[in-house]
Amino acid sequence: MTPALVSPTRDDEQHILSAALRQVRGPDVSLEDWSAQPLAKHGKQRVVRYDLHARAAHGGELFSLQWVGKFYEDDGAARRVDAVLQELAASDCGARGEMEVPRVLGYDAPRRLLLLTYEAGESVVSAIAHHRGPVVPAIGRALAALHGTPVSLEAITCPADVLGDLRPRVTELCARFPGHAGALRHALTRLAHDAPAAPAAASFLHGDFGTANLLWRPGRLVVLDFDRCTRGDPALDLGYLLTQLRRVTVRKPGKLPEFASLSSALLDAYRRWSPPDAGLASRVAWYERATLLSKLHVLAFDLTRHPEAEARRQREVEAVELLQCLASASDSDRSS
Repeated sequence: MTPALVSPTRDDEQHILSAALRQVRGPDVSLEDWSAQPLAKHGKQRVVRYDLHARAAHGGELFSLQWVGKFYEDDGAARRVDAVLQELAASDCGARGEMEVPRVLGYDAPRRLLLLTYEAGESVVSAIAHHRGPVVPAIGRALAALHGTPVSLEAITCPADVLGDLRPRVTELCARFPGHAGALRHALTRLAHDAPAAPAAASFLHGDFGTANLLWRPGRLVVLDFDRCTRGDPALDLGYLLTQLRRVTVRKPGKLPEFASLSSALLDAYRRWSPPDAGLASRVAWYERATLLSKLHVLAFDLTRHPEAEARRQREVEAVELLQCLASASDSDRSS
């Protein structure tokens, strides 16, 4: 059993940061000062940004760095992300996909602290709204590059896993929204009936490829947070992202182009940079429907992010709007 995580003291962090700095910049570099600012507003791990002020070797000039520190509850999870990021860094994934991912700077096992480069950029939703043309195709290219990168990973996610996770969630949603229980049950039944076969060869998947984990730099995508990475059908990542984009179009009408055009642009770009896959669109639609059900459950029951009354009311409004999207999809199923 992994021992409980104990927050490091400032002296602990000073020692960890100094050791990592010497490893990255050379043995004679010294850490003069540093500060830490919380980054993650939600999630399982505590995440901070370290602002470092260091002095070059032999009394040289001062310089500044920004790093990310991620504290993990489980040592195995931390080492898994460490290994995946190291493999991605050693591959040509970034060049093929014209993207950046955080680089590992060090891992302190006793505190389960993974140090990464700090990657800045514009919110991808904001970038799509402002720049329109280049952003969505760049996302498709980057995701195709990730999926085409061989990464050593035991975890695998198949449609049966997705359905197993959804069943208790749908039961709770039916109790919460009895007026929509029929549509919810029908959606789950259709998902079970239409479940695609697991791919013959599982691809590397990000596993949480949503708008919160994507940033934009001019001409380049930044992909963050590989904590949920797995292997499986590439359609899973595509369906997940499309559900997130749909949520934005529901929450903020007019902010982004029409959802149909976003979906088409993403899939067209992905196909351009990946091997032919005749059944991709139907599998993406399946994972999109599954993710929609899962996100409905989050909206209805997850109070950890914004427990305030007004935030809860807004989530309730969004959940009802997404339920209407789900009902429309169920009607489309019946007529097909």
